[in-house]
Amino acid sequence: MLINILGGDGGGKTTQVARLIRWVRERHYLPVDSVAKRDIFDTATYPECDFFGVPYEHVAHRCLPNMRGTARAFWLYYMNAVLASEIEQRRDVVVFHDGYWHKHYATEAAMGLDPDWLLAMGSALPEPDLTIVFDIDPREIVRRGHVHKPYESGCDFACSDASFIAQQDKVRFHLMRLACERGYRVVDAAQDEDALFATLCTIIAPLLETMVVRRGSGVVA
Repeated sequence: MLINILGGDGGGKTTQVARLIRWVRERHYLPVDSVAKRDIFDTATYPECDFFGVPYEHVAHRCLPNMRGTARAFWLYYMNAVLASEIEQRRDVVVFHDGYWHKHYATEAAMGLDPDWLLAMGSALPEPDLTIVFDIDPREIVRRGHVHKPYESGCDFACSDASFIAQQDKVRFHLMRLACERGYRVVDAAQDEDALFATLCTIIAPLLETMVVRRGSGVVA
């Protein structure tokens, strides 16, 4: 089971995924894990990625912002495709994904690539069982003291508040449009952390209960 926690940068996705993993394990007694793009640098799990030769941080914060247009998008979708091939073999596990290809649909569209082309590329990858979109004004993220990175600032290596807000405003637009078109659940990520967690649990619980029933009947696919 794949649950995509989707949103712009700095909106609290990573924090909530960590809490949700504990909740699934301790409340629902289900096998649970999370995946993110940096995972493919674990070459024991992803031996096909042994050619990188540099740490994830170097690729993400130095190489990626220097990539150009469609080449950058292909690279981001490749990373997600590697993860998807592993997730497809673990349908009996609740897997939380931090953004999946949908995030890079929005970030690359925000940087001027054709949204329809980006969606067409994403259609080659498995659709999550549930996608929840975190919505938050990037000005609130700045107010919280988020430390910006070049890619999330529109490939601006100065990482100024202005470039971060300008890029994330556009990312937010594309995410909201995608959520509207596909019927994804949207939650207010500006609310208190505990309140946001409670909201997420309410949305996810029915899906987990269905999985518990399937496992009890011996059906996990």
